[in-house]
Amino acid sequence: MNNKVDLSTEIVPSYYIGIGASAGGLEALAEFFDNLPPETDAAYIVVQHLSPDFKSMMPELLAKHTNMPIFPVEDGVWVRPNCIYLMPPRKNMLLAEGKLLISDQMPANHPHMPIDIFFRALAEDQQHKAIGVILSGTGSDGTRGIKAIKESGGLIIVQEPNSAKFDGMPISAYKTGLADLSLPPSEMGDSILRFIRHPSISGERSQIKSTNGIEDDILDEIFKLLKQQSSINFSHYKASTVARRIERRLGVNQLESLEDYRRLLLESPRELQILSRELLIGVTRFFRDEEAFSILNTQVIPDIIENSLDSREGLRIWVAGCSSGEEAYSLAILFDEHLRSKGLDIPVKIFATDVDEEAIANASSGVYSADIIQDVSLERLERYFDRKETTYCVKPKVRQMVIFAVHNMIDDPPFSNINMVCCRNVLIYFQHATQKKVLSSLYFSLKTSGYLFLGTSESLGDLQTHFESVNERARIFVKISNARIPLGTHPPSLSYTSSNPESRVMSPVTRVLRAMKGNNGPRSGIVSVLQRLVEEYVPDCIVLNESFDAIHVYGDVSKYTKGIRHGKVSNNIKDIIIDDLSVAVSTALYRAEKNNSDVFYKDVTVGDISQNPVYIDLSVLVVSDSDQANAARHYLLQFVNQKEEIQKDTSNKKISFDVSEQSRQRIIDLENELIKKQEHLQVTIEELETTNEELQSANEELMSANEELQSTNEELQSVNEELYTVNSEYQQKIIELTEANEDLDSVVNATNIGIIFLDDQLAIRRYTSYATNYINVRESDIGRPFHHISHDLSYEDFFSDILKVSGNRVEIERSCSTDIGHEILVRLIPFQSIDEESESGVLITLTDITRQKNTEKSLKNTHDKMLSYFTTSGRPNKLLEYIGNISLLVIDDEELDLANICQLLKKIPGRKYTVFTAQTIDSAVEIINQNTIDLCLVDYMMGDYSAKDFVAELNAQEISVPIVILSGYPENGLDASFLRTQVFDFLSKDELNSQLLKRSIDYVLERRNLQSVFEEIGIE
Repeated sequence: MNNKVDLSTEIVPSYYIGIGASAGGLEALAEFFDNLPPETDAAYIVVQHLSPDFKSMMPELLAKHTNMPIFPVEDGVWVRPNCIYLMPPRKNMLLAEGKLLISDQMPANHPHMPIDIFFRALAEDQQHKAIGVILSGTGSDGTRGIKAIKESGGLIIVQEPNSAKFDGMPISAYKTGLADLSLPPSEMGDSILRFIRHPSISGERSQIKSTNGIEDDILDEIFKLLKQQSSINFSHYKASTVARRIERRLGVNQLESLEDYRRLLLESPRELQILSRELLIGVTRFFRDEEAFSILNTQVIPDIIENSLDSREGLRIWVAGCSSGEEAYSLAILFDEHLRSKGLDIPVKIFATDVDEEAIANASSGVYSADIIQDVSLERLERYFDRKETTYCVKPKVRQMVIFAVHNMIDDPPFSNINMVCCRNVLIYFQHATQKKVLSSLYFSLKTSGYLFLGTSESLGDLQTHFESVNERARIFVKISNARIPLGTHPPSLSYTSSNPESRVMSPVTRVLRAMKGNNGPRSGIVSVLQRLVEEYVPDCIVLNESFDAIHVYGDVSKYTKGIRHGKVSNNIKDIIIDDLSVAVSTALYRAEKNNSDVFYKDVTVGDISQNPVYIDLSVLVVSDSDQANAARHYLLQFVNQKEEIQKDTSNKKISFDVSEQSRQRIIDLENELIKKQEHLQVTIEELETTNEELQSANEELMSANEELQSTNEELQSVNEELYTVNSEYQQKIIELTEANEDLDSVVNATNIGIIFLDDQLAIRRYTSYATNYINVRESDIGRPFHHISHDLSYEDFFSDILKVSGNRVEIERSCSTDIGHEILVRLIPFQSIDEESESGVLITLTDITRQKNTEKSLKNTHDKMLSYFTTSGRPNKLLEYIGNISLLVIDDEELDLANICQLLKKIPGRKYTVFTAQTIDSAVEIINQNTIDLCLVDYMMGDYSAKDFVAELNAQEISVPIVILSGYPENGLDASFLRTQVFDFLSKDELNSQLLKRSIDYVLERRNLQSVFEEIGIE
């Protein structure tokens, strides 16, 4: 295993690939790394379900399938490219800022999910640079983790279930619909490399950010296709979000241009559905963000319930963008817990909406996989869920509290009279204008003192003044204003249409009148009269909002205001009113705002007093949108020229305007305000100074700690180098030891020898399976004293001999039998490890010698029988009696050779033979069938036939006659397999003589005769 990697430089991997595997994962991992292209510049972190009691051999096993360095993870290790990291057993692993952190697994009553834990940390730390791979395994670990990776924009690859030895984890991940690719492990490596090197993914070329007019049109067509498929207008989404998702799909499908992808969308409804689902990003879980839900549980929900005790309509909650429903059910559980603890019976309606019909359908079923045990406590699981095989189903009581519906928060009207709106991690995907529109809808939905629960990255924007923060970190706000903020789809009304002061516009009177009269209604004559009266008698006036910005003008006020000047244009009254009226107007507005009552000034001078001054009456009328105390207000600033005054008498309310007096009063008011502002500023400065001192102190501590860490880092670097050297040596020894151990196991298993290892206390350390045939030992007996174990051997001194061997270090060998008659050789051998200080023990070997014993007995029995037969039967005389009755058949197609052989037979002294001759195989067989033939002398080659054909014919007719081959060929040139059949001897014609024939005939007959003797005395 090669673990060489440059630790001196901090090279960041291009991608971080998390690989989750369980049962059967070793084969999948081996196949994955066997086919992985070299130098991908990515890091591979393997997370497995490992037994806490078993030392993993994964580094050694994987080293045979890859040349990349393999590292068992240590806490705080930097992740580097082209390296493999293995999670240790009994640990959970996280990734933070490019470092792997490990922690002990907490004891729990439910299964650990280390893959889910790591995948979530991987998604949070690396975002779109995360790739999740799910390989063979049982259960559902990794399913929730890939949801987090998908939400962050990462890639998900799942092993094709048919190729997995255990398909539980791949199927569970595939059913989520989040898998980008489903492949066998052998094809994953090439797909990953093509994805991370695709120009749109690597950043070499962006297909969206550098769009031209043509590509803008293509994007519009893609949006139209999406709207046809899902009825959602994704053009409201942030351009960066849409671009990132489309470019990601370009990388997954290995396409080069937007036009190619548009064609794919037209041809593949599935790809269109995948893109729509990715843009919706429907990922959530139960009690997501524990800190935020804890604040809801302790502060918000109790307050909502307390404020609704007298409400007849009960509690109304709106979960906008509910996705698969976990958040809605989480709120239902919290409300039910509080109501049950207080014994209250208040109806709760939770409106859970989403634009995705499929997500709403899944949420309505209320069925969730077993991995929710990571987010829901055991108590809540038991109270609010029913277990059905491998799933959990929400109980009817909770399900009835939630009403699911398809709803588009951008285009559809909002709900009303809501106590709390939960809209988390949805707004961040909308464009700014769409965010403002949706927030206005949420604001409209809430009751006064209603709560708004947003995602961690979302803000209120321009509506911040209408809410008060309950917890800024958790993004929980309470509505404190009842000001009317029209929705973006409503027509303009008497209130402003935007929270931006510069865009607030008052509707003209003519439009209001048109709205009142309708089209050609019966009251059109009266409305015309009212319009004429407004034109004739309404004085010149400016309508101001609460910020004193001019939002509408009636009449001609040009002589009281300034013209447009260079620079930034402002419609605030202090910037547009002429200098002669600035004191009077500011004083009147201040008093009207402070006292919330109308103010009337008379004899206000406009122009130079020494020449021809103009005197006007100035009034400020306060107009409230409703009778509520916090209703929005407008101010009507009226100007009436005393020479042209035609209005009702208000002299009893008018105050003669004294410039000096009003100026002094205004100065006093401004000074009082200034004093208050200065006091407030001083308090703020003191708080900032205190905070600054604390920050300086903390900064000094951090600098000191940083210096210590740098020093420690240098020491750790040195130690790490030493550990690396030692580790390399150990890795090599492990490889050698593993190979030697495998060879030893193979040898032991092949010898069929039972072996038992006893330690110095004579307790069982290890044994081979063959030993269980004679010693009644089981796996659970490891560590038990050997004398507790029974056996089937007739060996009375077994245990005492073991004690002798252990004490005296001598070797004892005994032969004994078993209860079923087997003969066993038992050897007791003392042993001690190479390390003299290590414990010594006894090695017991059990060898079955039953076969050897039986062979020994059989040989002895045969020897005795032979000896007895030849001693008592007079065997030497029988051959002489048999010699005169020999019938020979000579077979040769050559007449000269045939005559020569017969002549040699006649010359043998002391022997008389009855000789039959034949020149063909058929005639020879006929002679044998008609006569008793003791021996055949056969020529090997007879024309087109040979002695092999003759033997075959004899075998076919089941005739057994001993044969001697006569041939002109050497013996080594003949068929060896043929010579091992009925052929007893071989004679060369070139060396043939009477004496040789005699010896051969006697040898064959004696051998044949011995076979009959063996049969006679019962020897096989």
